[in-house]
Amino acid sequence: MGSYRAAPGGWLRVWRPRPEARLRLLCLPPAGAAAALYQPWTGPLPPYVELAAVEPPGRGTRYGEPYPTSFRQIVDPVLDALSLLPPKPVAVYGHSMGAIAALETARALRDGGTPPVALLVSARNAPAVRGTDEETWPDLTDAQLSTLLRNLGGLDAETLDDPRLMATVLPAVRADIAVLSAYQYTPAPPLACPVRAYAGTGDTGTTPAGLALWRRENPADFRLHRVPGGHFFFRGREAHHIARLMSDLTPTAAGRGAAWR
Repeated sequence: MGSYRAAPGGWLRVWRPRPEARLRLLCLPPAGAAAALYQPWTGPLPPYVELAAVEPPGRGTRYGEPYPTSFRQIVDPVLDALSLLPPKPVAVYGHSMGAIAALETARALRDGGTPPVALLVSARNAPAVRGTDEETWPDLTDAQLSTLLRNLGGLDAETLDDPRLMATVLPAVRADIAVLSAYQYTPAPPLACPVRAYAGTGDTGTTPAGLALWRRENPADFRLHRVPGGHFFFRGREAHHIARLMSDLTPTAAGRGAAWR
């Protein structure tokens, strides 16, 4: 069962290998975060879905490694790591900054001949929209950046109030902000898979218009879900969010025929 568990130090975390699963859910984390953000998802996921979470360098079990400086330095090694796992149809999920990484990963999978079965993004305006607030993030002091993280709700109070812990968190966040600042969205042919976007109604970092622009990635099969909560609307409500994801993925599974068998 665990023969292909991702090795510590690698790009992917597969906490519960499921050789018989019909689908692999590939999850990319937000700025500064590690794969562990998604570990609570393994419980609510149905047995036909295997979760593989991305562990970027410089955080989590890879603390001390050099940070990526571009999305390409994330996407390429993630694809290499996926190729080492038993092949399964892949749905790509990304939260916040991870939504952009998810889009670029989905495109790369498509261009490489193994298109994803779904692109799932959350808490992020479409990349065609340049957030004016984000343009100021590289200039924030540590105190201002800590306040921003507190308002977003991605860190617990114990971490935020501990200077030693924040000294390990802030460099990773700043490195990812630099990646975001350097990113230039390039229009490309639409994906052939369903595109689903999710956002909290209280998330001030997104707008209805910005979220709706994700439709560009597949005008023929797009859906937007607004749900109660803020930027990390699924924290503490993982089971509910997983159920929503599965309701979006199940019709995809039913319509994929042999690819899902």
